[in-house]
Amino acid sequence: DTVLATQKAVKTYVGTATTAVKAAGQIYLSAAGMWPSTTAGMTHGKAETATNKQNYYKLDADDTGGKVYAEGTLVMPSDWNAGTLTASFYWTSSSASTAGVVWGLQGRSYSDNDSIDQAFGTAVEVTDAGLGTTGKVHVSSATAAITLAGTPAAGGLLALRCYRDSGNGSDTLAATASLLGVMVTFTRT
Repeated sequence: DTVLATQKAVKTYVGTATTAVKAAGQIYLSAAGMWPSTTAGMTHGKAETATNKQNYYKLDADDTGGKVYAEGTLVMPSDWNAGTLTASFYWTSSSASTAGVVWGLQGRSYSDNDSIDQAFGTAVEVTDAGLGTTGKVHVSSATAAITLAGTPAAGGLLALRCYRDSGNGSDTLAATASLLGVMVTFTRT
């Protein structure tokens, strides 16, 4: 009886622990699938490396002393819990500086019959330092939790707007930072 009770307790604990841990999901939004905002937009382009002829799309965020934007949309998976997101920024620069770049992301969720002309949610930023060598891929830390405007739902359409804020005191890179893409992380149900 004691052995049977212990086995039941272990099964209950394992079952509870397994359901409490939710796997994170990730979606990569490439610069090739984004566009410069019409107002204060980044510059969209393509580049090729000198030696191995690697081609890639990029969104150039100049050191303008303010925010420059790019946008993209994606449809969230059916197993999204409709909660907050985080974002990591993939970028490069032709500068050999170790100065910082401030990246930000904000978003809105849309459902059927929603008006498109609505405000984004509150932006969340992260600062990432240059690597001191040109031609390197930089990957920022994840932002804090990003709350979307609208009524998020699994399978919903998200409009995401990212930016570089070179007017922020923590953005000290006196050069163009080229956004390669954004990794969006979410929680599954």
